[in-house]
Amino acid sequence: MELSVTAYIVPKSGNTMEECEDAFEFSLEQNRFAIADGATESAFADRWARMLVKQFVLDPPFGNPPSEDALQLWMLPQQEEWHRGVNWSTLPWFMEDKAKRGAFAAFLGLEIGPGSETIWQRLFSRPALHDSMVWQAFAVGDTCLFHIRDDALTCAFPVTHSEQFGSRPILLASNPAHNTSALKDIRSAKGDYRPGDLIILATDALAKWFLTVHEAGGKPWETLEALTNQENFEKFVQELRTSQAMRNDDTTLAILRWEHHA
Repeated sequence: MELSVTAYIVPKSGNTMEECEDAFEFSLEQNRFAIADGATESAFADRWARMLVKQFVLDPPFGNPPSEDALQLWMLPQQEEWHRGVNWSTLPWFMEDKAKRGAFAAFLGLEIGPGSETIWQRLFSRPALHDSMVWQAFAVGDTCLFHIRDDALTCAFPVTHSEQFGSRPILLASNPAHNTSALKDIRSAKGDYRPGDLIILATDALAKWFLTVHEAGGKPWETLEALTNQENFEKFVQELRTSQAMRNDDTTLAILRWEHHA
């Protein structure tokens, strides 16, 4: 049995990859996966998104889902590092207020492991693949997870319908003063995970397209699975943007496959 990951990122049209504010990170050793979407209107959101996903894979918050206190404590070192990384002395005056407010990002963290493991096993042992596993995820904002089994969507999390996407989702902030709403809006989900299942992670523009197609009776996972490389994904995203089936935004896709080899 083997778990594999395929991931692609495309920046919004007119931007370079260096300007992209999406981030994705994973570890197959720990079976941890994280995806984040930095808010364009905030300052240095790309760095904040990257910090969140890297730290989750390295050392996730205590509990799944974490409590308000656990998530706040987990973010604190990243918040301090983000603040230190801003060159305040050379910051243009028009950026200063925005930087003081901080960076914002939607975030989803996913762990896969045996359903019966203890907290000590989770902390100190490397997860192994069994015939049946459990996935557990928590999210703040509108970055999404889709679980597909037997060619059917079994879970959409945390957004379940395309019309639920809005222009102002609740986001994690690099400034602790602006996390009151986010800490009260920690969403969680879990499910069993079997060989042959797919888990798809997507930032909001792609996730909205996915749900829109599914609500119309389609199977969007088949389209995404057919994308075999970065070039295919870029062409696919551009076609959707041109036809206005997807808004122009940074777009990230990650597909987790659990293949049962003979």
